[in-house]
Amino acid sequence: MGGDKENTSIAISKKKGYGSIRSIFVHADSVDRLLMTFGFLGSLGDGFSTPLVLYVTSRLLNNIGGGSPLAASDSFQHNINKNAVALLYLACGSFVACFFEGYCWTRTGERQAARMRARYLKAVLRQDVGYFDLHVTSTSEVITSVSNDSLVIQDVLSEKVPNFLMNWFLFVGSYIAAFAMLWRLAIVGFPFVVLLVIPGLIYGRTLMELARKIREEYNLAGTIAEQAISSIRTVYAFVGESKTIEAFSAALQGSVKLGLTQGLAKGLAIGSNGIVFAIWSFMSFYGSRLVMYHGAQGGTVFAVGASIAVGGLALGSGLSNLKYFFEACSAGERVMEVIKKNPQD
Repeated sequence: MGGDKENTSIAISKKKGYGSIRSIFVHADSVDRLLMTFGFLGSLGDGFSTPLVLYVTSRLLNNIGGGSPLAASDSFQHNINKNAVALLYLACGSFVACFFEGYCWTRTGERQAARMRARYLKAVLRQDVGYFDLHVTSTSEVITSVSNDSLVIQDVLSEKVPNFLMNWFLFVGSYIAAFAMLWRLAIVGFPFVVLLVIPGLIYGRTLMELARKIREEYNLAGTIAEQAISSIRTVYAFVGESKTIEAFSAALQGSVKLGLTQGLAKGLAIGSNGIVFAIWSFMSFYGSRLVMYHGAQGGTVFAVGASIAVGGLALGSGLSNLKYFFEACSAGERVMEVIKKNPQD
């Protein structure tokens, strides 16, 4: 008895382990790991490109603002050309980084999803007949479940992971550039990052809850339609077309109301980003005092304000993708439960 309990606890702990973030990448081979490495480097370059552009732009604005008719025209032109060439190099590097980010993550997402579908099909085909009687309500559920779960995981690998990494590196790079350019102004603007993150988090949490309720409403309407189509002769014999249409329309009304609420939540979240202008106005005021009393330059003040605003928005956008990771972990857990199931279990 003690050995059975111990084996059962080990099996349960293994099943729970599939719910981790590792369950998303468990189908990757050596080629996928190479693609994800290059994709990670591409996300890193894509995220750091914007802070570097702001840093070079601050130098360019300072060169333009600091020029005077008495200054040597050759020196002024040399500084402008040097910063313009730096921006050109950044553009070329950003193109390469974005290409690796988009291609590598999309390619590895397709490869891992295809391999997962093949493993799932092999696992289903080796099951006994009793498995379909006990664990599957209909034959279409086998195909629908793997299709939905694989699409969720593929979407996370192809889009959500690179988007999250890019936004995270954009946040880190923006604040590194801000502190490197003008640390006094960066320290003043750093606490405002909370105001920039909260709208994204609230919107992501609200949207996830509304999406779940909308999916439940659509499933209710789909059940009514499926029952009517599968029993179409009975519906026609008892003249139940009108009753079925009324039931189907009533089931869709809930999704309509939730859709309106979803649009309202999205509008409030996007509109709340207007707080960026309020933060920027305060930083412009404090930056003007740094220009007057501490010798700061206008281009640097502008670039630091832009870095603080862009970094905070990037962090909020990146954290809103976490809900997709949780959904993908759940999908990976369901798929791995079928793949690891033996016919004698």
